[in-house]
Amino acid sequence: MKPYPHATAAREATTPSELGPGDLFAVDENSDLPIWAQLRNRFTFLIRTGALKEGEQLPSVRSLAASAHINYNTVARAYRDLELAGLVVSLRGRGMFVQAATGTDDTTADVDAIFEDCIRQYRARGMTYEDIAGHLDDILLSVRLSAEKDADPQRS
Repeated sequence: MKPYPHATAAREATTPSELGPGDLFAVDENSDLPIWAQLRNRFTFLIRTGALKEGEQLPSVRSLAASAHINYNTVARAYRDLELAGLVVSLRGRGMFVQAATGTDDTTADVDAIFEDCIRQYRARGMTYEDIAGHLDDILLSVRLSAEKDADPQRS
């Protein structure tokens, strides 16, 4: 199974209620990450890319656990981690809501979300994390050498 097969639907939807359970989260059986971390990463991606907007309510722990066929405690742990990261806020008796932007210097959040998606795509193609790191090192070196060459035309 490819991880997060409905990313396009998630980006196009305007509220979590427009997303089906399969659009919010699907367990990647091939992942090295524990399920709670997969869930946390998925919601982080949805928040950072704007699929989930400030003030939107996340599904309840019980409903998400039931629809994704995962343990209640797994969802609770992922939500707790999202809250500690400042991405969501828990309002007692009301639920979990996407947190307002804090105005920090997190100017790379949108690029980070794209990068995380690229890593998931590499993993879906069977690459290990070590393979991905080596491949990205090669890309970075190539881009750096190209930039240095462009900056100093006499090196050609």
